[in-house]
Amino acid sequence: MNLGQGEKMQQKRLFNILSFCSNIFLVIAITWAVAFYFYHEDGSGNMLAHGPTCFRFFTIDSNIITAVSSLIYLYFNIQAFRGKLIEIPLWVRLFRFISIVAAMVTFFVVLLILVPMGAITKGLSPFYFYDRNCIILHLFAPLVAAITLCVFEKDDKIENKVLTYFSLSSVVVYGLVYFICVVIAKVWPDFYGLTFDGKLYLSPFGALAILCVCWGVIELLYYLQGLCIRKLPERIYGKGQ
Repeated sequence: MNLGQGEKMQQKRLFNILSFCSNIFLVIAITWAVAFYFYHEDGSGNMLAHGPTCFRFFTIDSNIITAVSSLIYLYFNIQAFRGKLIEIPLWVRLFRFISIVAAMVTFFVVLLILVPMGAITKGLSPFYFYDRNCIILHLFAPLVAAITLCVFEKDDKIENKVLTYFSLSSVVVYGLVYFICVVIAKVWPDFYGLTFDGKLYLSPFGALAILCVCWGVIELLYYLQGLCIRKLPERIYGKGQ
């Protein structure tokens, strides 16, 4: 289906407005959720921290880089409002993809690993992991970011799929830092339980599971972004136009 020039511009304006609104939400919501740890004494849910100690959590770090990528994208949203259609550099699009993959890893690890493990081993309610500001960091921010990437910013897809696998770096780098701080330096508690109470021979299996989640997220987001490029115009304007 080929869209006319006017229809393409109409679609771009609509998606730019929605992208702008989503990015504003992400910056404000994530800033508030992280700031929570600086004015509350015990954190929330499974992230019991206060002040700068909150930065040891992958959830916090992944959401922060998502907020930073949203802040960068706001510049291009504003330029588009001003009629300046500046091509978004590859490094910005790649950083955007990496940050949202990291946020979605948080979403899926909590949903698929931490919630079941908490229920089985400690009898925790699923709502424990979505308490107070955690509902922003574990649920709303990752989902809004993913929808924004796949739908409102679908035209910014990275053509070379190989580059998207750099998104694995967020999990690998954090995993190395976590291993050093928990196992070697012993300056962090094992708050993710990846040492399995001293059974370190099980740790590689936990790390592999998280890497698989990250790989799956990369494939899912890349597929959905491409699907929206092909299918959304038909939904908006109808087939055959």
